[in-house]
Amino acid sequence: MNYKQISNSIEDKISELFDEIRSGISEREDSRAFGAMVEKKITLNWNTLCTELGYYSLDIPGRRTIFDFACTIDTKLFGFDVKTKDLDSTRYSDGGVCAIGNLLKFMANDKGVFMIVEFGHNKSGIKSNSRDIEYIRIAPFHTLPKDMYRIENLGTGQVRMNYTINQVWDEIVWERSYSEFFDIFCELALTHYKRVKSDADKRIKSIESFKNNNYEYFKFGR
Repeated sequence: MNYKQISNSIEDKISELFDEIRSGISEREDSRAFGAMVEKKITLNWNTLCTELGYYSLDIPGRRTIFDFACTIDTKLFGFDVKTKDLDSTRYSDGGVCAIGNLLKFMANDKGVFMIVEFGHNKSGIKSNSRDIEYIRIAPFHTLPKDMYRIENLGTGQVRMNYTINQVWDEIVWERSYSEFFDIFCELALTHYKRVKSDADKRIKSIESFKNNNYEYFKFGR
């Protein structure tokens, strides 16, 4: 399956949706509001977009899924997660994707292809209190460079991205297999869980010591 060709074809169609409003999008300073606007516009046009590409669109999923839109391409499930990236270097963006377990279930159990749809946006240079769309990029999550992935200790482990897709576009491994991705990702996950376990054991000992010493003095051991 030609993931690069599929990514480019959908990217072209989504870009067409936003051609008329790439600049001076009114009062979208808040990233969540901007993201909601992007998702709504794609939602309204998703069926038409898929039909024009010869793909079979699926119903918009519920909030508990890891993607915002879905379709089948040659009977294979594709889930698309929209990420809006504020390019202002003074603003924080955590690059959050989803929980480890949910990602592995979708890719391994559902045999789905998890696609990231990234909108880079910035404060408009023309109108105040507005945003400009700087770029739109789409790529399968499993083809991103190895150093793109990180895991943080949130819940059962949160998958995040270290860079934007636009930053690593020329480094994407379009031909990477699922087995090759799982080799990379599972080692990352195992390292994370071993580190979390070690930290948890130290904290347990600190609490036990605090309790056994009549709550006189407390500190977390290193």
